[in-house]
Amino acid sequence: MTKTWRLTRRKFLIGLGTLTGGVAVGLPLGLPYLRRQAFNFLSQGGPPSGNIDGDPELWFEFTDQNLLNINVTKVEMGQGAHTALGQLAAEELEVPWENVRVFQAGTLLGPIDSFGTGGSSSVSGLFIPLRQLAANYRFMLTKAAEEHLNNTVTLNKGVFVDPNGNEITLSAVSRLEREWIAPETDAPLKSMSDFKLIGKSVPRVDIVSKLTAQPMYSYDMKSANNTTYYGAVARPPVVGAKMQDVNTNKAKSLERVISIVLQDNFVGVVAEDRETAIDAIRAIKINWKLPRLIENDDIDLLLDPDSNKAVELKRVGDSSSSLQSSNAISAEYSTPLAATVPLEPQSSLAELGDDGIMYVRTPTQFPNQTTAAVAEAIGFDENKVDVTPTYLGGGFGRRQIAESAREAAILAIESGLPVHIGWTRSDEFLFDRFRPPTKHKLRGSINSNGTIEAYEHRQSSGDVLFSQLPAIAGSIAGSDFGATRGIDIIYNIPNLKLYAHRAKLPIETSAWRGLGLLANTFANESFVDELAFHANQDPLQFRLDHLSGETGTLVRNALLHVAKMSNWNELQQSTKKGSGMGIACCVDYGTIVAQVVQVEINRDTISVPKVWSVMDSGLVVNPNGAKNQVEGNIIWGLGSALKEEITFNKGIPSAKNFGDYQLLTIDESPEIFVDLLPSDRPPQGVGEPAIGPIPAALANAIFAATGKRIRKLPLTI
Repeated sequence: MTKTWRLTRRKFLIGLGTLTGGVAVGLPLGLPYLRRQAFNFLSQGGPPSGNIDGDPELWFEFTDQNLLNINVTKVEMGQGAHTALGQLAAEELEVPWENVRVFQAGTLLGPIDSFGTGGSSSVSGLFIPLRQLAANYRFMLTKAAEEHLNNTVTLNKGVFVDPNGNEITLSAVSRLEREWIAPETDAPLKSMSDFKLIGKSVPRVDIVSKLTAQPMYSYDMKSANNTTYYGAVARPPVVGAKMQDVNTNKAKSLERVISIVLQDNFVGVVAEDRETAIDAIRAIKINWKLPRLIENDDIDLLLDPDSNKAVELKRVGDSSSSLQSSNAISAEYSTPLAATVPLEPQSSLAELGDDGIMYVRTPTQFPNQTTAAVAEAIGFDENKVDVTPTYLGGGFGRRQIAESAREAAILAIESGLPVHIGWTRSDEFLFDRFRPPTKHKLRGSINSNGTIEAYEHRQSSGDVLFSQLPAIAGSIAGSDFGATRGIDIIYNIPNLKLYAHRAKLPIETSAWRGLGLLANTFANESFVDELAFHANQDPLQFRLDHLSGETGTLVRNALLHVAKMSNWNELQQSTKKGSGMGIACCVDYGTIVAQVVQVEINRDTISVPKVWSVMDSGLVVNPNGAKNQVEGNIIWGLGSALKEEITFNKGIPSAKNFGDYQLLTIDESPEIFVDLLPSDRPPQGVGEPAIGPIPAALANAIFAATGKRIRKLPLTI
């Protein structure tokens, strides 16, 4: 029976995997088993992306000029997601790239995305669902065109043509008043051999607006009627301080101040300009009740890999006896607190519409969660709040929920005016949600064959994802699965134990690019190098000797490729005094990255002339975009390995601006060589995996150059 469909908000719900169903079956077998199963599940696949709203009318719109407007749910923060997602849809709809426009959907009228943007999951998570939605829509448009022309048709470059040469555009067909024939089952997708756009480095859809400085970031936003007012919020001298009493008399006397808003532990000002709003906040006298002031030693003491509260994540064989043998070695590694430092500070524009809806423009990675937070802050139902993400001037996990969106909405609802909030750079540093510090204790033993007999990794970290989840999540899971990302070793080892301890720190920690990938890979890949040295073997060959299975084959190919790219065998033997080569690799959500770093040491100065990187991330939708991500990860990974660190003194973080927080500079950046391996696997994550191996590869290169094993970030001689 033929199905008909009138375009409404009815959904094709195209399912993606979620965590719940895969883990619940373990409950009757006990909490330790459940925790190991959850770890295994999350180690083998990317973060759940939920379902996508399958109404083509919400995603696709054709203009009178036959241009395709695509409303996407994933945010653009420099990673090229809008371009890649546009390629997926345009490929199946047979629309030429020059006719494609990509727009950010709002939460009220746009498609629904239950997850958000993060975990390197945008393209990999939507590769099938978005293409399938476009293919189904193409099927419906094709049937409508055939009925209209009373003939069979072919679709090429956005135009249907029948055998007699009669034509009708996609735009014209989409505007026909009719009952639409929906496919009985999903329409067939294009095969890889027929791709015209997927796999091509098409121009980015955001490049023109960025080059011509069009207002696109949240800091640029103004009210629709161009009458925008500016807000500022009082912030505590240290995190955790509580307001006791407030005197606003001086602030009220300032010209251009419109409104002062007082709520529980909240003081905000609305003014005609930003400078006045900030001056008014400074004029308000607040007595604060201070918490116990945090020192760096307080944080360090809470990190305990040997804690009896550590959770066993994985157990293979029995490592106990082997790790007590004379052939066993041990080492301790650590990484510090680090800032997320997005180039654009937190900012939001909130405006109550005549329709009673609170409209918010803000740089958030998770629009639905931000919608809920805004609704709660102002006492609205969620269906009365519309959050539309702007382009993000950097995300890196800091934009999970935009605090500035709540602040702007509170001031807008209390003043009845459109209000823009813009944090200062000092606000951004002092009230950041930092990358948590970590400690790692590793033990390993070598058997008579020169391979690893047993391996144990005990890790302790502050929260990464649990800081954003209900407290019960931590009670059930025991360890933060964001903090343990990358801890599972990729080598074939007969006796293996992995443990994670959740350190409850007195400061806000949260997601940072790659979550726990950088810290855990730094520890694992550095210690594997130590084991290779202990076994008197070449670090590359030692790794190759421990690979097996399908994933092992992919890792082997990547390692051999990067070794050939970097001329590893020759340069490693011929490097001059003070120079060295280091190698490391990782597997992250199905993506394999192998890297070689060349280092030169001059007294106490570490310089990195060259880095070679190979990535196998399955089918690459946009090669230039993927290479950009690898290069960006390498630069940031090197900066984190060599420079980045936050410490606390009397409750205050060590950096208030970029002058206090060192980042890798352009003149310190290496020459970078990137190869993307061809693959017939579906797309895997691209945005974060390449940050994983770089600190370990650098530390291993320093050891090769100096004989000194450095186990603490940032690396210093």
